[in-house]
Amino acid sequence: MATPGVDYPEDRSVLDVKAVSRDDVLTSFVEEATGGELVISVGEDASRRRVRLEPGEVLELVWRGPEELRSVPAVLLDVRGGDAPTWRVRIAGPASRGQRRSAVRVPITLDVTVHAGGEHRTGTTVDLSEGGIHCLLDGEPDRSGALEVGSVVHVSLDLDGRALATKAEVIRRHPREDKRPELSLRFIGLKERDEDDVRRRVFAQMRDLRARGLI
Repeated sequence: MATPGVDYPEDRSVLDVKAVSRDDVLTSFVEEATGGELVISVGEDASRRRVRLEPGEVLELVWRGPEELRSVPAVLLDVRGGDAPTWRVRIAGPASRGQRRSAVRVPITLDVTVHAGGEHRTGTTVDLSEGGIHCLLDGEPDRSGALEVGSVVHVSLDLDGRALATKAEVIRRHPREDKRPELSLRFIGLKERDEDDVRRRVFAQMRDLRARGLI
């Protein structure tokens, strides 16, 4: 018996869609999942533009399962129009462990707090991705060693009014003349809901930048 989330993606799952005819990876959401067939939103490219594919296109769908990324082959059956167009796809084989593409990174300013060495440092992000943040913190230079490369810190991020809290590793310190801490942080153990929310925010920002002609 097929298990939702393991053998096929559940409703509202975020998908990576890989089409045989394209070199890039598209983003989609599951609107309806019945096991053998899925209704998903029309895939969008990195600039949040809906992509045109023809029925018969061979696809690979990648989503986050309960314990790991999962992947399943599929075939595009038809395209449904309207204000929110969708694709109807048929699962064409068994699910297996999946691999997600490299995280997309966009410039964005969000309030952030880094908790390290008994101190709470506020600041703002320089950019954001599913994998982590590049941020600039307020205050004096770090002399405690709590923000050295390899240190694990706690990060609180204001994601459009919703607080995201997670552990993160300092993977790079960016030198500055004013000595303010500027860091690249890698998220550790990001919850599934948080990961999806970050991803949505990243692609919303890309869409906004595209509309303003900045990318």
